[in-house]
Amino acid sequence: MEDVLDPTKWQADFEGRVPLEPSCWRADQLALQNEATAHCDSPEPLVFTVDATTKKSVGDSIVPGSENYKSTAHARAVIQPLCGPPGGDAGKDALPLLTCNGREWHLNPDDLTDLPKPEDLFDVHLAD
Repeated sequence: MEDVLDPTKWQADFEGRVPLEPSCWRADQLALQNEATAHCDSPEPLVFTVDATTKKSVGDSIVPGSENYKSTAHARAVIQPLCGPPGGDAGKDALPLLTCNGREWHLNPDDLTDLPKPEDLFDVHLAD
């Protein structure tokens, strides 16, 4: 929350250049729900790669010799910031204008109840 009150930190936040809690737990959770294991890595800020392998083999198949193979999948997700640099001169007791994907946020440092949600700030898409 303190970063909201310090606009000089906003750009670093949008670029992922901040200490983050481990984020791969969700890949592990989804893999477990699908009887699989996942290996997740974040090779650079705002980029995540996941390799998943089923725990069970594909089973009986019309393709001889494939019954012991396990299914695998690979995904690379990229988080894209939707906000530009802070706009305008905010003055001493105000925050600058925040524009995200064409929407303007007039943040009031004395009332931070109307903050943008993560989906207002970032977009996530599969890159490959």
